[in-house]
Amino acid sequence: METIISQTTSEPPVTVLAIKGEVSSGPEGVGQLSRILDGLVAQGVTHLVVDLTDAEFLVSRALGQIVTTAIQLRSRSGDMMISGARGPVAAAALTVGVGEMIQFHKTVDEAAAALVSQYTAKKS
Repeated sequence: METIISQTTSEPPVTVLAIKGEVSSGPEGVGQLSRILDGLVAQGVTHLVVDLTDAEFLVSRALGQIVTTAIQLRSRSGDMMISGARGPVAAAALTVGVGEMIQFHKTVDEAAAALVSQYTAKKS
């Protein structure tokens, strides 16, 4: 699994975690994803887009970790969106109910805009 983390300069700042390749069981897969997500939460990230555009496969434990992180972000007045999920990754996420917990968007820009819009609406 290759990951790329970036942050926008919007208000609130939106962090993007791009996942490329496969997230399998074990320390190199779901273990690494868990450490990255836990690290982002520990750093104070509250608005996160998980970009799955280049993800080829995610085990169900990885999807569970993503949902757990979304719940943690919401407890801190933040949220998470998923972008770019397609093919087997989208099918797996929808099968285990991730789509009921986290909004899916076609692109990172759409997901980030949704987070910013949601944040702005909460402040009003």
